Parts: sequence; C-alpha cells; structure tokens
Amino acid sequence: MEPGVTEEKMVNAGWLKKTELFRGLGESQLNIILSHSSVESFPEGKTIFHQGDEAVGLYILIEGVVDLTVKTGEKIDFMTSTIDKEGAIFGMPSLLEPFRYNVTAMCLKPSKVLFIEGDHIRKYIEQDAKMGIEIMKKLASIYFNRLNEMREGVSKLIKMFKPKVP
Repeated sequence: MEPGVTEEKMVNAGWLKKTELFRGLGESQLNIILSHSSVESFPEGKTIFHQGDEAVGLYILIEGVVDLTVKTGEKIDFMTSTIDKEGAIFGMPSLLEPFRYNVTAMCLKPSKVLFIEGDHIRKYIEQDAKMGIEIMKKLASIYFNRLNEMREGVSKLIKMFKPKVP
C-alpha cells in the first residue's frame, strides 16, 4: 500500500463501480452512494445480522468470507450462499420491502465490508429513476443467479440420496 493511503481510501468510486450491483453507474452517482457508507471489520465467527432483523443496510465484501444461512425450524440451519468474492453484495432486503433480512450473515474468516445505509440508497433510487432501474435490474439478476445456484445444489443433494434403480 502506498504511504499515506489508508484502507478506507481504497474504497472509492472506482472500486464501487467494479462491484456486482453498482457496475455502470457514473462517478457522481457512486460518490453520493459512498457518502452514507462506512468500512466495517468483523472477526471470524461474528454474526453481522440475523434472519428477521430490520434490514438497515447493504453490505459489499471487501475481503474475507461470509456465510449466509436460513433458519428452517429444524435443528440445523440451511446454508444458502457463501460470499467470498470481493465486490459481492449481501443484505439486499435493505432495498426491498418488508426491509427484513431473510438470512443470517456470519463471518467464516475475519472480514471487511462496506456498509451502505439502505434508506439512503432507497431515497436516491426514488430521486434518480434511471439509476434506480439500473440498480433494480442488477439486483434481480443477482437474486436470479443465487436462486439458480441454490437449485443446482439441491438437485445434487437429491441425486446423492436418490435410490439407485437397477
């Protein structure tokens, strides 16, 4: 790292533009989004948020690994996704009603994330319809891709336990 450059300075409009949700937005739009953000660090084993909590913000992985799980009412939790790529987002329910997290996010390794206030993003989406449409299209694409990954995982699991017919 260059002298005088802090880790927080690495998270700028150029970095945010490379993330899966904000790709394609202009620098001024990205700077407005960054104006209500902070870099947060979590140790291994720390829960960032719980399923059912009020969804106050969106998270973007800077480094580390975050596990997303769903409580099923059974004795085990169901893992839905592992967030391990820089720029991957989680906490998306902060942008969608009823604004409650639908998973629990826990760090599998020490992790650093960019936290962006959900109400700020929602307000700005309402003010800039073109930007809002771009963000919502990408949000839908992210959900669709994660749904397909989960379906593939369930399909593999079923095949493992399916009885072999001679």
